[in-house]
Amino acid sequence: MMNSNTVKTFYQLTLKNIFPPITYAFAYGSAVVQQHGRPKGKMLDLVFAVDDPREWHKSNLQRNGHHYSFLRHLGLDTVVRLQQLSAGVYYNTLVTVDTQLLKYGVISTDDLLNDLLNWKWLYISGRLHKPVLYLTKEYHSPILNALKDNHRSAAICGVLLQDRAEFTEEQLFSKITELSYNGDFRQLVGEDRHKINNIVAASHSEFSRLYRPYLDDLVDYSSGKLIKRPDVLKSQLQVLPLTVREHLENGMKLDEALKAIVRASSIKQSSKGVITAGLKKTAKYSFSKLQKMIKSYR
Repeated sequence: MMNSNTVKTFYQLTLKNIFPPITYAFAYGSAVVQQHGRPKGKMLDLVFAVDDPREWHKSNLQRNGHHYSFLRHLGLDTVVRLQQLSAGVYYNTLVTVDTQLLKYGVISTDDLLNDLLNWKWLYISGRLHKPVLYLTKEYHSPILNALKDNHRSAAICGVLLQDRAEFTEEQLFSKITELSYNGDFRQLVGEDRHKINNIVAASHSEFSRLYRPYLDDLVDYSSGKLIKRPDVLKSQLQVLPLTVREHLENGMKLDEALKAIVRASSIKQSSKGVITAGLKKTAKYSFSKLQKMIKSYR
């Protein structure tokens, strides 16, 4: 796992100089966030929020055209249209910068806010349910406020989806981690079957820091356990993200609604990823994920 200070320095001194201006950035995945029982990841996973994706890709194609697949030959319009599909993210993967392997996704600031506040795709917002490493020093009030709303919504869903009235923090954090995985077809093949447990086991203090501020309004505490407060939680249904409430109004239960959102975005985003990465990189990346899954069964 890379040291957080090393990653921040790498971003500030290297990445900011080779990429067009970035409004907000974070790193995620096993290269920066420890997963119990897993070796450190070799590839640094990044997401860049940018105000004008068209201008950003136009500049990046000039600076770093080799980061893109064959799509760079089809022009800027093709790249921009593909980003707008599905979860609003365009990924370049298996990119090497100063010997460091990268995968970076580009999303518009507006789409990031939409996903954080409304869970339109529950894609980047789902990644941000878990501990990540924020890289941007600049203060960006709308995104910071939306991040808080995203965590509050995840806490509400994590409590509501508990099978029992009493549960532990670990069970809550596991349920929150599951929100953006359940419904994702990639969980059937290509993922470590212990992934959720590994994430929670290694990051309990980080999860507590993220979610403790919202729990006092949702649960009572007794002998180290969290206890649901049904009357309070019932009222919280009205403040869940818009896309979730729309599914609930159509007769879905909460678990079904969340899975429906994740399923739709994961299928479309993965299909798009084959094109944006190219067949060779897709095969290499998929083989690496398959190896991790096989090891998890041993």
